[in-house]
This record gives sequence, structure tokens and C-alpha cells, in this order.
Amino acid sequence: AVSQRKARELQSSFEFNRDQFSYPHQTWIPADEIGNWIASPRFVAGYHDARSGHLHPLKYTRGIAAAAEKSGAKIFENSRVTKIVRGTGSINPPIVRTAQGSINCQFVVLAGNCYLGDLVPEIDTRIMPVGTYVVASNPLSPELAASLIKDRAAVCDSNFILDYFRPSVDNRLIFGGRVSYSTMTPLDLDSSMRSRMLKVFPQLGEGVKVDYSWGGFVDITMNRAPDFGRVADNIYYLQGFSGHGLALTGIAGKLVAEAIAGQAKRFDIYARLKHLPFPGGKLLRTPALVLGMLWYQLRDLM
Repeated sequence: AVSQRKARELQSSFEFNRDQFSYPHQTWIPADEIGNWIASPRFVAGYHDARSGHLHPLKYTRGIAAAAEKSGAKIFENSRVTKIVRGTGSINPPIVRTAQGSINCQFVVLAGNCYLGDLVPEIDTRIMPVGTYVVASNPLSPELAASLIKDRAAVCDSNFILDYFRPSVDNRLIFGGRVSYSTMTPLDLDSSMRSRMLKVFPQLGEGVKVDYSWGGFVDITMNRAPDFGRVADNIYYLQGFSGHGLALTGIAGKLVAEAIAGQAKRFDIYARLKHLPFPGGKLLRTPALVLGMLWYQLRDLM
């Protein structure tokens, strides 16, 4: 928490988890102890979740792909789907077309989030693409890297437009938090992210540089809940992970596999969640969201 108001809100969330879910693995960190957990003047309180963790998302993705191939799946990269011809059942199955060819399918699972584009227009209006960006610093000394965060934990603040960061195995500071709701990459990304990094850890000083930067789009829903469902009996979609895709996509894959195998009970629980389209339609939804996010950015400063 970066302010007393946000500390009160965060403590309320902490107490809700403790009291409503009997979750015993979190520790409240008051103002007089926060410096023992993170060497930053920016934060006034926080809590530590001992059962959470952080991992290398690309290694995780490659591991899932290898497991899928070992089980008999075939993966065709660089084969963007250009059209789906919807069938009417097993006699007339769906056809997925690409620039290189087409394939008849018993089932289709749409799992491209905002990268689906106009492929399935009726579900596109319920998600919004948001650009998110991360940088990695030059390697720090092992002593400096170890001094920043107790136990080298992963950290995020409680702002609506949040920062998140952690030290890497090779003692770089990996720092994310710059987002774009206009679908345009921010100008001078490395410099602005470095400034945010120094706002959190001013002791890094002039010696800290940005060696790497990258980004991409996540998809968000109006209510930030995942959006699962069907556009036909044998065409499923999974979207709206709203920045929590690393864990939720694994759950989603398991549930849609159960549904295809004939056990759709758990999938249908998610499918019953109500989702509204973003206001403004295709043309105005992005400007409307940009204005809304400016409001929340102003609230973060209070």
C-alpha cells in the first residue's frame, strides 16, 4: 500500500481472506515493519502471502507444450486462422481455415483472447485489449539484489494501475507496470519504466540501466471475471483472464477438456457468469476506457 487510505483498504482485504476463507498463510505487515520486508520508502503497509509464488512463464508454457506433444497433440505455429466455417454437428463438422490449408474438426476451442481479432465478432465486444509492459535491469550485485526484498519475494502494489516486480535468478530487477489502454505502446518505454523503478528503489541510482523490455496484450472483461462459453455446440471459447492468465488458463484448459469429454458441470459454472459488452461499441470503447483509466490513475494519486 502506497498511502494510509490504501493501507486501510488492503487491511480490509487481508481480514476478509482471513475471516471468510479461514486462510492462514498471510501475514499483515504494519508501517513500523514494512521496511524489514522491502527496502523502499514508497510503501506504508502490506501483507505477505506465504503460499503464493512466482515462476518463469515461458518455461512453463514450453513445458505444457512438450507435455501436450508427448500425449499426441500436434502444434502448428505461424498458422493464423483466417476463418471458421461453423458446422451443424458430427455430420457437418466445423472447418478451420488458414492461409496454408484447412482442417475439419470435431471440436474447436478458441483460446486466443484479444488476438482473435474479428474471427468471432459476437464474443469480441466483451473483452478489451490492454497493453502491458515489463523491463529487466542490468545485473545488480548479489548483495544489492538480495537487500531489496526479503526472501526475494515477488511484489505488487495495490493501486488500480499497479507496479509489480521481483529479482531474477541472475540478480536483475524485473519490473512491470506500465499499461496502455489505447493499444499503442507508450513512448520512451525504457526511460519511463526506469523512472518508475527508481521511484520504488531510489538506492539503485544512476547505475541501474534497462537491458531488456517487452510487452503484449492481455484481455480484460468489464467485471474482471473470466468469460467461458460456447458459440456453437462444438465450438468453445475461453477469454477474459484480465491479467491472471498464468493460473486461470491452466484451469480453463482442464475444464474445457472435461466438457468435450462429456462432463461440462464445472465448465458451465463459469459459463453462467454474466458478461456485458464494453460501452461505445467497436469504435468508441477504447476511447471510453482510456478516459475511465485516467480517472482511476487520479484516484491512485490520492
